[in-house]
Amino acid sequence: MISALHLKQKDLPEKIIYFLIVLLPITLVTGPFLSDFSVSLIALLFLYTSFKKKIYFYYQNIFSKIFGIFFLLLLTVSVLSIDPIISLKKTIVYFRFWIFALAVWYIFDIKKNLIKYLITSFTFIFIVLIVDGYIQFFFKENILGWPLLEFRVSSLFKDELILGSYLSRLLPIFFAILVYSNFENKTYQYLVFFIIFVGTETLTFLSGERVAFFYINFSSLFLILAMKNYKLFRGLSIIISIIVIFFLVNLYPKSTERIITKTLSQLEISTDETATIKDLIPKKVFSIEYQNLYKSSLRMFYDYKITGVGPRMFRYLCVEKKYHIWEGCSSHPHNNYIQLLAETGLIGFIFVIGIFFTLIYSIVKHLLFKFIYKKVIFNDFQLCLLSAILISMWPFIPTGGFFNNWLNIIYFFPVGFFLSSLTIEKHK
Repeated sequence: MISALHLKQKDLPEKIIYFLIVLLPITLVTGPFLSDFSVSLIALLFLYTSFKKKIYFYYQNIFSKIFGIFFLLLLTVSVLSIDPIISLKKTIVYFRFWIFALAVWYIFDIKKNLIKYLITSFTFIFIVLIVDGYIQFFFKENILGWPLLEFRVSSLFKDELILGSYLSRLLPIFFAILVYSNFENKTYQYLVFFIIFVGTETLTFLSGERVAFFYINFSSLFLILAMKNYKLFRGLSIIISIIVIFFLVNLYPKSTERIITKTLSQLEISTDETATIKDLIPKKVFSIEYQNLYKSSLRMFYDYKITGVGPRMFRYLCVEKKYHIWEGCSSHPHNNYIQLLAETGLIGFIFVIGIFFTLIYSIVKHLLFKFIYKKVIFNDFQLCLLSAILISMWPFIPTGGFFNNWLNIIYFFPVGFFLSSLTIEKHK
């Protein structure tokens, strides 16, 4: 009896990690606190478990070495920061995302039913958001009574307009585990994904998040090109989504204002009937607000080229006369790479951009092998995860803050699964 109880207690940290990972798609909807607490607890419990059981394998890999180097670089630029205390506080807690990714890898290895329960968790929260989102769109408020904001659907995120960001970033991960699960009943698998994808695609459009709408279509087109299976099904899902969006746009013309009308205005593309080919060429890429934030960031970089002003320091310096461009300011520059230039200088920027180009090289190599030699480097499960990672690292569009906790949870979530898949392939 005692030994059985001891065994249960010994496995308790792993069970808690397992439970928190399964619930993560849901806790991410509740806001930053609960999801951040979950990830922090996962990291602490995995550190305890790995050293208790002497499981050092998960720390002895190329990912851990890369992150370790990057973390040391962040510590260095933090010490040299304009305010080292503020920077070090942000850098030290960033460490937990690495441990979180390793914990996902570990649990994925030892808990064979993790995928089954993750599918349930993903399906539940996606269906809830889709149903609630459409209720909010058609009836002007959701099931909790939260109103439609400027014709933008927010669903359970209330006044935070990040529904599209959540859906577009989590969908490739969801698709990955559906592919991995390899249902015996393919009809059920296709039906689940079809409903989820069409609902997600249309809701992302109705959320008014232009970047998120780019993400979801970019990842879809990438997977159609790169995947071995599910290409036709994915393509048909996109076509149906376009038809549904077209129907909604005609039913409620105001739903196009942010995604289409505002975008064309921002790019200074003329929609007039007399417009020439020259008028159809974009004259701007980013809004004036983002442009000014980027200019402010580059001014900081010019003054602190090597080490930057320090992690998290943009928000404090952008109000200063030397760096202040316009009447507004922000907590971050709204582009990860420009933020890295300003806050970590060339040290942080070169390292991360190097990882991005390595990722691009691997993907291009896969595509060349696929179309020329009829061979593949990555399987479909890995490609779905790579699409999620690629979304997070894409440099040419506005983003959230590089050190944003909520976003980093989503960034590192697919990394754990990808690392596990590489190990499985190596063993094969």
